[in-house]
Amino acid sequence: MKKLISLALALSMALTMAACGNTGKQPSNSGTPNTGSQTTSGSGSQDTSGSGSQTPAFVPERDITLVNPYEAGGTSDIPSRIYADFISQNMGGRLMNVNCIGGAGGAVGAQEVMNSNPDGYTILVAPAGYAMNYAKGGLDWTYENFEPVCLYVTSVLAVAVRSDSPYQTYQDLVEGVKANPGKVNMGISTGGLPQFSVYAMEAHDDMKFNTVDIGGTSVKATELLAGRVDVMIDSLGGMQSYVESGDFRLLAVFADSRHPAYPDVPTMLEIGFTEDETSVMSQVFGIWAPKGTPAEAIDYIAGQFEAAANDAETVEKLNAQCYTASFMDTEDYLGYLEAMYASFSDFAKTYIG
Repeated sequence: MKKLISLALALSMALTMAACGNTGKQPSNSGTPNTGSQTTSGSGSQDTSGSGSQTPAFVPERDITLVNPYEAGGTSDIPSRIYADFISQNMGGRLMNVNCIGGAGGAVGAQEVMNSNPDGYTILVAPAGYAMNYAKGGLDWTYENFEPVCLYVTSVLAVAVRSDSPYQTYQDLVEGVKANPGKVNMGISTGGLPQFSVYAMEAHDDMKFNTVDIGGTSVKATELLAGRVDVMIDSLGGMQSYVESGDFRLLAVFADSRHPAYPDVPTMLEIGFTEDETSVMSQVFGIWAPKGTPAEAIDYIAGQFEAAANDAETVEKLNAQCYTASFMDTEDYLGYLEAMYASFSDFAKTYIG
């Protein structure tokens, strides 16, 4: 299967390894640069605050709406609001407002933005799950139907069970599922990135979960807590409070290296998965605008997200929630998307048919 071998992928996957709760410094992992300094040419040369000597070509005359296509308080909502709070302080009295429009695995919010005026005032939080859903035939549009702006944040997916679960390790889970095919309930959100992770897990160990569509992070967590599902896959950011409280136990993380905040939790690579199998498990979020949005508006928005990604306080807030500021400018992000969609397509052919 074709892997994401571009520099963009290597950067985004490496940057997901910032420690939860790290306040100020980010850990050094195999020479990974600090995400607070991931600047690029292009939009970064623009004075995004409008207060410097260089006046940006686009100056917002009203508030900008950032559409989060999932539920409030979920994996995509938390970092989006952290970014929006910073950006709102630098828009000359205007605000960036996060509007949650969930439904159909994120497709409803995407359609809302797709059909909006391409004037720079409506933008979309775009998860990697869109590429997955397109690859398996669930969507008939791609990033090419939008104007990609930038990549801005990454997270780490993990497998979790309740603390009183009989599954103490990932291998325990595998053995339990193989002994009871189709009876161990896996909570997923149809159309989300964890769904592809389940496909890879089932194929790798020749096992079959009973997948239960229970919506986004806030719903999955309560369903696992109540025992209505036996296991779930979600971002560390979405599950952190439950892990820290002792309600959930992590069995594995989808990362190249052990997570600094959870050094006792093995990675899927350690467990025996190949890079081909894990190449679609990197949870990244970008910003898309409606097709036809002027280049000057794209540059302005990208510049605002870059400024936020370089702000120490913003980085600290993200790290505390197990997210990583991972800015990638428009040109590099376009290359990343092209490679990601190709990789997901190859994955779907291999694991779904």
